[in-house]
Amino acid sequence: MRFLLNGALCAAAFALAACNSSGGQQAPANGQEVEWIGPDGPEPYDPNITKDRRLAGAVLADVDKSLRIWVNITLTGNSAKDGSTLNIVEADLRRKVRAKLLVIVEQLETGPPINRQIAAAALGFSGDPKTLSPLLAALEDDSPDVVANALLGLSVLADPDTPRILVAAELEDVNQPFNVRSQAARALRAVGLYDLGEADRAAVIRAARAALGDANEGLRPTGAIILAEVVDTNSVPELARALMDPTPLVARAASRALARIGSVDRKFEGQAARALTAALEVVDEDRVRPAILKDLQALAGKNYGDDVEEWVRYAQKLP
Repeated sequence: MRFLLNGALCAAAFALAACNSSGGQQAPANGQEVEWIGPDGPEPYDPNITKDRRLAGAVLADVDKSLRIWVNITLTGNSAKDGSTLNIVEADLRRKVRAKLLVIVEQLETGPPINRQIAAAALGFSGDPKTLSPLLAALEDDSPDVVANALLGLSVLADPDTPRILVAAELEDVNQPFNVRSQAARALRAVGLYDLGEADRAAVIRAARAALGDANEGLRPTGAIILAEVVDTNSVPELARALMDPTPLVARAASRALARIGSVDRKFEGQAARALTAALEVVDEDRVRPAILKDLQALAGKNYGDDVEEWVRYAQKLP
């Protein structure tokens, strides 16, 4: 996730009188009447316009400083060590955003791209349900960075009324850059994936399957995790194949997903267990096999340790 530093806002516009003729227009003959096609005169100077734009720039520059600190802690910080600092930063962001909420919403809707990016990320910290609408509207922005930050804002806001179908569409869209799709996945998990309506559930599953099979290894683990959270039993075969993914993080996510699905819906415990035990002898011994053994223990409620034969017998006994 990349936050761009707020640049100087445009100064107040001054419309100058148009030239007598455009480059492709012939000069009028002597005595020929010329039609005036320019403005009536210069646009009057309005000091309030300049003042408002300077205020917006100052507000967003201040918010952006706090956002950068928040991102650094969230992405690179130690949660135990930096937890109190993170709480302080988030409280500071809430205070700043709530105090200038109207200015930030206005910048999201009408500001230049750099301002829209900062405003989109900031609005989530307001905690105000009224910001859901402008954040959803920002998903249609021409700038992918604005869309990505709007999705980040939605994940921080975590409003249960967020239409999952709109967020899932961003994750499923292979034409979107990675930052948009990864933030869409983050937002889906943040707003919750329980008790979904039929349309939302179908959209989320479709997007998660697309992510699981994506060429980008950074998206594949997310697809597995989301399929686990919605307990999509129809995706068990795809998750079983993902155990063989060359990227260990993907294989571990698929293992965890299979264990969760089999634990929540016991009709699929056997399928999940057999997929996990079949992978034990072929996956990376150091980076994947320990995770599968741990997930098998969680699924079975038993611990056969490193004894593959015992795990196979357990799995084969299941329907």
